[in-house]
Amino acid sequence: MQFIRKNLKSILIVIVVAFIVSIFYGLGQYRSSGNRPQTTGGLIAEVNNTGISFQQWQNAFYNFISRYDNQTLSNMTDETLAFVKNSVTEQLINSILLYQHAQDTDITIPENEINEEIENIKNSFESESDFNDALRRSNLTIRQLKEDINRQLMIGEAIEREYEKIELTEEEISQYYEENNKNFFEPEKRKTSHILVEDKEEAQKILNQLNDGMVDFEQLAREKSICPSSEQGGDLGYITRGQMVGEFETAAFSLEEGQISEIVETEYGYHIIKCEDIQEEHQPAFEETRENIESILKNQKQNSAIDALLTQLREESEVIIHYDFTSELETSEQSVIEESSEVSDLTERDDQQEEEIEIIEE
Repeated sequence: MQFIRKNLKSILIVIVVAFIVSIFYGLGQYRSSGNRPQTTGGLIAEVNNTGISFQQWQNAFYNFISRYDNQTLSNMTDETLAFVKNSVTEQLINSILLYQHAQDTDITIPENEINEEIENIKNSFESESDFNDALRRSNLTIRQLKEDINRQLMIGEAIEREYEKIELTEEEISQYYEENNKNFFEPEKRKTSHILVEDKEEAQKILNQLNDGMVDFEQLAREKSICPSSEQGGDLGYITRGQMVGEFETAAFSLEEGQISEIVETEYGYHIIKCEDIQEEHQPAFEETRENIESILKNQKQNSAIDALLTQLREESEVIIHYDFTSELETSEQSVIEESSEVSDLTERDDQQEEEIEIIEE
């Protein structure tokens, strides 16, 4: 679950500006106990007397977990799930703080921009009828959808204004390159195509055809290869060392540009490999990495700017969290203890009954 924890912040910032609208693009499946947390007045939290209902929290939570496949979700520990749930609460709090900030700074969104967003959503459906059905399933009216979009666009504008204050100096860009230039090193790359078959004799026939120049490599890959890359004529794109199984890598990196290998056997079957292009290892100069560095530093400063704004807004606001999802862990642990105790009691009773039976038999 390290990946989820590492990427949670960047993913949740998207929720701030888009979690309402995303319901029209399909929410992920998630098996929940369905138990509603016992909260004060049905609220998960309050921000300056603005409440976050369980339903609002649930919508945002489902939107977040829809970004992961079922296997990742099923492998989540209870601790990670509680962490994610509390993080969603925090992000909804941040959303309200940013919206209130947008109101306080007199941010307004033109009607035509809101209507444009509505049209973009409509256009994602096959018909207006499907769009209206989605509205009904989500218990939303057009007016409510417009209000939600307006709120999210206001938040987006508030964030954008913070971004506009960011400045990058030449010294910062140069210093980053000096300290991190090794990270921009580009190892040798080879654009590779292959044909994969299960039978060695078939592989030999294909190789003979290629050596005789009777047929095009790409055409044979499309017709004969059992690898999914057959749809692209066997094209695997550029590969670097360490990406492929050993036998394949050794053969691929021994070829000259345009050369075709002998038959290469791996655990997947029999390959015929073609080297399409070679890019030698390369240490990019400063100017080659400049645009990339600017993007990295800008992203770092954007995150820092929003963090600073949210910290300030939080300090100036009254935030009350009514439900902490880590309490579910304590409840779960207590249930385990109680179940264990019940099993222990049953075992003791069974032992006692066995002793009484032995006495009677004597």
